[in-house]
Amino acid sequence: MNDVDARLLIDLLLDRSRANREFGQHYLHDDSVLRKTIQMCAQANHPLSSDSRVLEIGPGPGSLTLHLLSTGAQVIGIEIEEEAINHLNRNFAEEVETGRLELIEGDALNVKWPDITHIVANIPYQISSPLIDQIRSQSGASSVACVVLLLQQEFAHRLAMLGGPDSVGPLGLNTALDWEVNLGPVVPPHCFVPSPRVHSQLACLVPRREALPPDLNHRLHRLIVKHVFSQRRRKVRSMLKSSPKRLNRIPGWYRERWSNAIDSVLDTTEIDVESRPDLLSPDDWIRLTMEIEAFEPD
Repeated sequence: MNDVDARLLIDLLLDRSRANREFGQHYLHDDSVLRKTIQMCAQANHPLSSDSRVLEIGPGPGSLTLHLLSTGAQVIGIEIEEEAINHLNRNFAEEVETGRLELIEGDALNVKWPDITHIVANIPYQISSPLIDQIRSQSGASSVACVVLLLQQEFAHRLAMLGGPDSVGPLGLNTALDWEVNLGPVVPPHCFVPSPRVHSQLACLVPRREALPPDLNHRLHRLIVKHVFSQRRRKVRSMLKSSPKRLNRIPGWYRERWSNAIDSVLDTTEIDVESRPDLLSPDDWIRLTMEIEAFEPD
């Protein structure tokens, strides 16, 4: 692969197939950004090496694939488009033959992931949120040490909750249960073919270092956060007074228990429930969930 570069790989694919905006296809051609994507793994103390098994979601023309393979890592690419699969097989024939590159045709949100150590990808913007959920739930991702994603800038700010109170919400709070998020450089539209209408930003996720309470009910946490933020301009107290939708999907929970638990918690909690939800910290939401969960009906 010494005779090709990112831009050539993109041109070769575009000669056969137009970029599909329905799939959010914006191909990154800027080598400095591609190198930075790889470097973010090292900066997180999880550098790519011959011992790494890297999942790339939507490799498309293979511009990022080329850089991933240069680290010596084994790369597994999940690609939904048949023409892109054919293109990758043509241009990475040796790597496919030797097993250094494995290609899986299908939707990354639906296929089973293999065991991997890293996830590195320039993903379609429209699957960003379900993909974060998928990373949390996929059995193959249980051993992942580092995730580096190129995301729409606004989404990256909400994931890291670094854009002020308006960036705080269910996405970042639920992600924080499992991952620590750090943001990398902003990537302008001209670094892609075709150019998107928004800026992008690199985000690095590593497993949360601080242990969560072992009896934290993750499902209840997600339900509480989603419910309260459904009207984020109202006080936390006001929203807690109403029962969340689909509460009965949480084992052991029903409206009467919720009502009694909230009455008890609101009388005793030290959390500022008179504030808006975006002013509470991630630890506040964990403590609030624990206090609600601790209530036992008579």
